[in-house]
Amino acid sequence: MNSANRRKYFRGKISIPARFQVLTDQEVPLVKKGLGRTLFKHTDIPGPIEEFLDQTTPGSSDEQLYRCLQLINNKLDFIIDQIFFKTPEASFKRGDLTEISGSGIKFKVSEYLKKGTLLKMDIVLPATMQYQIELIAETVRIEEMSSGFVIAAKMIEIDEEARDSIVKVVMQRQRIDIRSRKIEKVENER
Repeated sequence: MNSANRRKYFRGKISIPARFQVLTDQEVPLVKKGLGRTLFKHTDIPGPIEEFLDQTTPGSSDEQLYRCLQLINNKLDFIIDQIFFKTPEASFKRGDLTEISGSGIKFKVSEYLKKGTLLKMDIVLPATMQYQIELIAETVRIEEMSSGFVIAAKMIEIDEEARDSIVKVVMQRQRIDIRSRKIEKVENER
């Protein structure tokens, strides 16, 4: 394999909805200066559960309990955000993610986006601790289809915990796919 074609992160097929918003003329310079995280709703300030987690012994039952509480808290924050702090729906558009990795995404949309467009995206990954992931992506490839467009985008800004959550989901999907192929192969050999 050509080393120039190697990917830093594995890619996984996925089918989940996503929301995206094209960045405004005022937001684009922030991203170009490396301040894209200021556009995220969630802050890096740790909450009380994270502080307790830092003080627990790794692998202990206390750590497991706090991780469960953290997941419940993340889901409740998401629900509260959806109910009370709705952004105008006109500003967000919907797309369907088809592939994801720790460094990029591919999604289907109904409208054309230019190459190089910066997007703020919200993705819900139910199987992860992070649950809701915010990121900023730049479109790098656009493919036209009969039902719209497939956009490939690289992640410009993302929280490292969110990236870790994505990588874990991709690895879980790969394990499931490998098991399914093994079972299918055994059944076909019978």
